[in-house]
Amino acid sequence: VREQEWEAAHTVWLWPDRSPSMAFRSTLAQESKLDRCLVVAFALAEILVQAGERVGVPGVMRPTGSRNVLDKLANAILHDVTERPSLPPSFAPSALAEIVVVSDFWSPMPEVRATLSQLSATGAHGHTVQIVDPAEETFPYSGRVEFIEPEGGGSITAGRAETWKAEYDTRVARHRAEIRAETDRLGWSFTIHRTDRPATEL
Repeated sequence: VREQEWEAAHTVWLWPDRSPSMAFRSTLAQESKLDRCLVVAFALAEILVQAGERVGVPGVMRPTGSRNVLDKLANAILHDVTERPSLPPSFAPSALAEIVVVSDFWSPMPEVRATLSQLSATGAHGHTVQIVDPAEETFPYSGRVEFIEPEGGGSITAGRAETWKAEYDTRVARHRAEIRAETDRLGWSFTIHRTDRPATEL
């Protein structure tokens, strides 16, 4: 009986990143990062509720174990008119809660570190999933290219974009290493998923 009560106490908080950077889709991808992120969140919600868990989205939907969780989640997201930040807002999950953050995680590392530390402060356990477009990993650009940052960071033009690849690869690797170091420190998981791969793999 105690074990059943312990299981029933679980709440899983999902955070699908719906910020402007998630709309990116290169010609190498099957769909945008946002579409893949929502598919993953909806699939997780359905699986978790079927397993008897309660699912919520911080600041968007209160935890529910309802069988029509997909309708509730889709409606909550559709009618959410608040600002769409990359990372979840500050809130206090219970110590028994699980948190799943699905994002491209291209936010500055101090913001990532602060968010994950705050979420884990109550003892909640978490998982991070980085959704990336294949172009963000392979940097397939050459010649004169204008890069536009979709979240207010302006733009920059490369005369010969191919000369940036080595430094770009280094920075991506360093950023991911820092995320992994932080998730390891907190006992969280870190997974990378590309939008040119089937969602079922994740």
